[in-house]
Amino acid sequence: MKTIKFFSMAALALVGAVTVGCSSDDNIIDEPQQPASKSNVVTLTTTVSLDGGAATTRALTSGGVKTFAEGEQIALVYRNTSDERVKIESAALADGDITNEGKSATFTFELTDPNRSENVTYIYPAAMANSDGSVNYDALASQDGTLATLSISLDLATYSAAWDGTALPAATLANQLAILALTLKDAAGSNDITSTITGATLSDGTNSYAVTRSAAAGPIYVAIQPTSSASIEVTATDGTTDYTKSLTGKTYAAGNGYSVSWRMTAASSVLEGAIDSKFTINSIGTQVYFSKGNLQATYDGTDWTWAFATNQWDYIGDAAGNTSINGDGTVSASNVTVDLFGWVGASNTTWTGAAQYGISNSTTINSTDTYGNVATEALKSDWGNTIGSGWRTLTSAEWTYLFDSSTTTSGVRYAKATVNGVSSVILLPDDWSTSYYSLTSTNTTNVNYTTNSITSSDWTNSLEAHGAVFLPAAGYRDQASVYSAGSSGYYRSSSPYNVDGAYSVSFSSHGLYPADGNIRSDGNSVRLVHE
Repeated sequence: MKTIKFFSMAALALVGAVTVGCSSDDNIIDEPQQPASKSNVVTLTTTVSLDGGAATTRALTSGGVKTFAEGEQIALVYRNTSDERVKIESAALADGDITNEGKSATFTFELTDPNRSENVTYIYPAAMANSDGSVNYDALASQDGTLATLSISLDLATYSAAWDGTALPAATLANQLAILALTLKDAAGSNDITSTITGATLSDGTNSYAVTRSAAAGPIYVAIQPTSSASIEVTATDGTTDYTKSLTGKTYAAGNGYSVSWRMTAASSVLEGAIDSKFTINSIGTQVYFSKGNLQATYDGTDWTWAFATNQWDYIGDAAGNTSINGDGTVSASNVTVDLFGWVGASNTTWTGAAQYGISNSTTINSTDTYGNVATEALKSDWGNTIGSGWRTLTSAEWTYLFDSSTTTSGVRYAKATVNGVSSVILLPDDWSTSYYSLTSTNTTNVNYTTNSITSSDWTNSLEAHGAVFLPAAGYRDQASVYSAGSSGYYRSSSPYNVDGAYSVSFSSHGLYPADGNIRSDGNSVRLVHE
């Protein structure tokens, strides 16, 4: 079905000669003036159809069939006689333009100097066409999850063909996207959470589609570019709880609609392995979580595995397991667990980077240092697989800021204490309030641990529950021997001190030094943070 209209713009011609009086020396003839040449503007119409109402190939309306509506427009891309690519939009559809129960419509265009030997392309809806005639896939990045918006503004369909120079080709549009109708459930699959979701994001590693909506009944409709055997990460939120889902091997073909139901896993608001509190570590406001316990490494005779101590006050000290450490920092027995680590040894010259998994590296290494090498190979190779990426050791400057300059709601930064008889330094988070627990002699280095004697119940319910961090006085290791366990603490930084030493935090009942220096081969505690 074709309707063709031509409106040729006839050039106006003023023809005639005007004779005017003149002297015998003058004979002037005024030539008629031609109007400036105007572009050839051609008005053409064409009939465009949808897919005949196949329910699986289009976004559906409430009646089950995608149809055209009054006010809609389609874009036409063509080349003009100057070989320029031109995008124009049709006139908005009127009621009389729509036929075949809404499945077809006649669109009207005005083309300027069209090159009639070049193909034309239709892009529907017009909002999906860029000014240069390309498809506006960026429009898919932000959606509202409703069928009405998707159907009118995002349900991309195109058609490209040659034309005879007289009439634009009639066409049945081909859908270019996959349409997902999402129903989301809790992890058990027993509760539908779709109606509570206010935001969702789908990412296939190349393209990302974000939905922002008011909580409403589902499904949630999302238009995506086709995928083939893709891995897709899904996140959703109801404003209180975040949910995640990982999909693999997913193929969603162009021109198809998919009703999908996914079980979503509620994501913890706290990083796994972290204490639920934040600490500011520099003047620009960077915040970190602390791990829930000191770093531990266990050797089974072949491999090292890594973990955080179960409780914040746990440390190995000079327990029997450490007697398996040899003088050169290696171990001679299976199933030994250690938690005092050398900063770096001469055998670790292959390390690169500034902060390797909790213990750092320097371009200058003491060539005589052969101690403190326990588990360094595992630190390099298996750390992220066991604990997770992103964990690191604070720099000396960050430790110093934490102890000397950080601010909390109450003004209290740290305190020495014993918890259930274990000596420690307690760090207090940014939002600490004295109403949680009253600590005495805070922010002071020269006090005894027993100034604050805290029961295990008070620690669990009043301090740890509000994000306090406990650094046990675990001592240090010199070759195979452990010293000062229970009376002094030494915690690694990732900053070198000199060719033989590295900065650490050290404390005892007589003092606290955020930027102390000790020998790299000594074994110190490691307490990791994650931004």
